[in-house]
Formats: sequence, structure tokens, C-alpha cells
Amino acid sequence: MPRLLFTIVAAASGWQLYEGEYGRNWFESLGDARENAKLLAATLHQHHGIPTAVVIEMTGNESVLLARHG
Repeated sequence: MPRLLFTIVAAASGWQLYEGEYGRNWFESLGDARENAKLLAATLHQHHGIPTAVVIEMTGNESVLLARHG
């Protein structure tokens, strides 16, 4: 089963959280975006067995892995 990515991207004056390719939520602070993404990823894996990961897209097309489940 392919891993579902929760991706955090800087957007305007805050942070956009994507679930796969779909925009899910917008947050003012990076900390709130991180906590929400980690909770969603962990819960989805725990309750449905879907492999997930949380990444932050950085400038220069780099990504940082924050969490991985499954």
C-alpha cells in the first residue's frame, strides 16, 4: 500500500497542510501545522493501518521528514 503524505508548505503568511495532493488546513504557526499533521498521520495509521508520513517542504525543493508510521 502506498504511503500517504501529509505535507506542510509555507503559504502567504502561514502554513498550508496537504493530505496527499489535496489542501486540508491552513495554520498561522508552523507548530500548529506540525502538531495537527502528526496527529492526523498517527491516527490514520493506528485506526486504519494506512502507512503515513509527515514532511515539510523547504525552499530549494528539499523536504524534511518529521514523522513516519507503518
